[in-house]
Amino acid sequence: MKNYKLREDRADVIVPALQIYINVMRWTNTEEIFVPKIGLADGLVHMLYDEVKAKKLEASTVVL
Repeated sequence: MKNYKLREDRADVIVPALQIYINVMRWTNTEEIFVPKIGLADGLVHMLYDEVKAKKLEASTVVL
């Protein structure tokens, strides 16, 4: 935890998560997996924000 500056609640999931990644890579015969920098919850918030922003932009556009 100190070496990688991990929080205690995150450090305990590293080994099980790696086992999942390794199994997925074996099953799909893959050598790389690209992982997003943000988590699922953050991604959903960004997606919802983008949708609301697009709707506001659409509503503010006046057709002449």
